[in-house]
Amino acid sequence: MRILDEILLIARFDLGTALRTRRAVLAVGLYALGALATGGVLVWIEGKVGDKVALVKAMADGAAAARGTDQDFEHAIGTLLGGDTELARHLLGIPLVVLGFFWVTLTFLPLLIALVSHDIVNSEVRNRSARFVLLRCSRTGLLLGKMASHGALFLAVTVVSNAVLFVYAWARLPAFAAGTAAVWLLRFWALTVVLGACYLSLAALVSSLVDGGGRALVTLVLVLFGLAILAQHPDVGFLSPSHWKTGLWSPRPEDLATSVAAFLGYAALFFGLAWARVARRDL
Repeated sequence: MRILDEILLIARFDLGTALRTRRAVLAVGLYALGALATGGVLVWIEGKVGDKVALVKAMADGAAAARGTDQDFEHAIGTLLGGDTELARHLLGIPLVVLGFFWVTLTFLPLLIALVSHDIVNSEVRNRSARFVLLRCSRTGLLLGKMASHGALFLAVTVVSNAVLFVYAWARLPAFAAGTAAVWLLRFWALTVVLGACYLSLAALVSSLVDGGGRALVTLVLVLFGLAILAQHPDVGFLSPSHWKTGLWSPRPEDLATSVAAFLGYAALFFGLAWARVARRDL
C-alpha cells in the first residue's frame, strides 16, 4: 500500500502544479476549444447533409433492388474502403458527429500529450526537485505519480469535450439518436484512454532520455512523425503504434482486440523502458 500512497501524493502535488502552470492550462484549453469547435462543425454538417445521406442511401438501395443486383449504397462505400463492405456498414451505422470527433481525437491527442507531457520526467531532474521528492517516495512512485497526474488531466479534458459535444448535438439535431450516440461515445472514449496510455508512456520514455524541455519536445514530435511514417510501410509498419489505429474502427472483434492489445503492449514497453532509465540515472 505504500506505493499507492506515494503515487497519490505525487499525483496530487503534480496535478496542482500543472493547473497553476500557464503552459499546461493553455495547451489543454486549446485542445478543448479545438475539439469543441470541430464538434460544432460536425453538428452543422450533420444538420445539413445527414438527412440527405439517408435519402441517397434509400435511393441507391431502391435502384439496386429494381435492377436485381446487390450493388447498394453500402457496397458503393465499401469500394472506397478497399472493398470492405462490412466496414462500410459499420461506419454508416455510427452517427457522423461521433465518428468525426473520434477521428479528431486519434489525430490530435498524441500531439497534445507531446505538448503538455514532454518534460514529465526531466523537469524534476532539471530543477533538482527530484532529490527532495525522493526523500519521501521511491523512483517508481515518482514516475507513476507523474503519469497519473498527467493521465487525469487528459481524462478530464476528453470527458468534458465528449459531454459537451453530446449535449450540443442532442439540442441541435432533431433526429439525433441520443442512446446510440451515447453508447458509441463511451466506446470511443474507452479506446481514447488506451491510446492515451500508449503515448503518455512514450512521452515519459523520451523525457527520461532527453534532458531539457525544448529538446524533449522537439524529439518527441519528431518521434511521433517518424512513427506515423513507419506505420505506412507494408512490411514493418506493424512496429509503429500508429499502424494499429485502423483496428480501432473495425467491426470485427478480433481486429479491435488486436489493436487494443497492441496499444497496451506498447504502453507497457515504453513505461518499462522509462522506468529502467529513471531507476538507474543519477537524480
